[in-house]
Amino acid sequence: MIATPRTIRMFLLAPAAGLAAMLAGCVSAPTPSRDDTPWTPPRDARKSDDAWQALRADVPDLSKPLALSDLADIALANNPATRQRWHQARAAADQVRQVEGLFMPEVTASASGLRQGVDANTNHFDSGFLKYGPSLQVNYLVINFGGGRRAAVEQALQTVYAADYAFNRSIQDVLYAVATAYYAVVSSRSAVEAAEANVKDAQTALEAAKTGKSAGTGTELDVLQAQTAFDQARYVLANAQGQTQIANGNLCMAVGLPADTALQLAMPAADLPPPLAEQDLRRLIDEALQRRPDIAALRSQLAASRAAIRVATAAYWPSLYVNGSLSRDYYDTITGQPLQDNDWAYGIGVNLQWTLFNGFQTTSARQIAVEQADAAAAQLRQAELATSADIWERYQTYRTALQKNEFSAAFLKSASASQALALDSYKAGLSGILELLTAETQLAQARSQRVAARQEVSAALAGLAYATGLFEKRAAARPELLFSTPPHDKE
Repeated sequence: MIATPRTIRMFLLAPAAGLAAMLAGCVSAPTPSRDDTPWTPPRDARKSDDAWQALRADVPDLSKPLALSDLADIALANNPATRQRWHQARAAADQVRQVEGLFMPEVTASASGLRQGVDANTNHFDSGFLKYGPSLQVNYLVINFGGGRRAAVEQALQTVYAADYAFNRSIQDVLYAVATAYYAVVSSRSAVEAAEANVKDAQTALEAAKTGKSAGTGTELDVLQAQTAFDQARYVLANAQGQTQIANGNLCMAVGLPADTALQLAMPAADLPPPLAEQDLRRLIDEALQRRPDIAALRSQLAASRAAIRVATAAYWPSLYVNGSLSRDYYDTITGQPLQDNDWAYGIGVNLQWTLFNGFQTTSARQIAVEQADAAAAQLRQAELATSADIWERYQTYRTALQKNEFSAAFLKSASASQALALDSYKAGLSGILELLTAETQLAQARSQRVAARQEVSAALAGLAYATGLFEKRAAARPELLFSTPPHDKE
């Protein structure tokens, strides 16, 4: 049999393919077998979620009613958002230490070995030797005439500042989310109470209609209309109860607990915060822009971008290095003939490096840094404008919420009186069922608006504190307003 080139290639490739399969462990990637059938995972693909089990087990003490400040403490301990920002800030700090290494010498240790043989001709024995030994290299950047090292450290420091400010803002994000979810739960529970009162009033009207029909002063139509209003009131109650459960789940998520965790809440104080004193909004906005951590983070990012320009510019200038080396060589002869004694080698020198042309890479790098700094400046400007608009809107929202709360109280008072009068009038046969049902509808609307207005005041105040950068766990602008929930009694 004559070996053809194809046969030779197959003969050579077969062992290579077998070796590759052995190194790969003969593992094939599992994929769905059909495009219309769900993939069935193998047994080793079903991994247990240890993190979720740990979250289930690590539940704080929930035996007592929790005030808003208690929920804030739990959230800061459990919410992964702040933990993520904290690790990012620590990573940025490590980058500073990495850049500071530019001011220190670089020391490299190595070891080498060389086996060399010489075969001069076939009439003499082969000769050779073995050379081995350690060595030490030192390279130290004495000075960069463009100031690149200091600019690099400044860039890293500003990056750390930006990460730290972002961490502070993440704490405010968590606290604001908890407060918003807390007030939503309070509002939903108040909505349930209002809906229960509406059901009770509708049931009273239904009973009055049935009594009127029995007494001959009412009609079957009155009973049917009252029954319709009663069924509608129960529908609203069921919806309010469902919204309460949803709000409880959202609060658990904001706190960093499983959604099915049972939370006992201490309700906020009955007194709403008083109106804000007349504010100088210009000064309020200016102070907020100096205080907000997210705006400060953007300023640090801009400073880091400008430092990056100096780093790129420093590449135009030369750098001075000091170099040193120390080594020890050992020799072992193979043929028994002496070759060379073991010896030391050392050296020290100065090296000036100046890149005169590198294909415009330095120029391009500097231009990129300039454009990135301009983009960071534009981003900061846009964020400052958005912040000023946010503070203006939230301030007006809070003022409006206070007015709506005042008017809703008056509406509820008049609607309650109207409903009571309409009920008495219907029982006395002086008015029809429609007047009574209309009064009850207005009363239900008044109760709903009252609940919404009270929740809107609390949420608007928290939003204003968040927009101005004053939302902190224990030191908000007006903590007696933001954390107005009375603390529970301690044993």
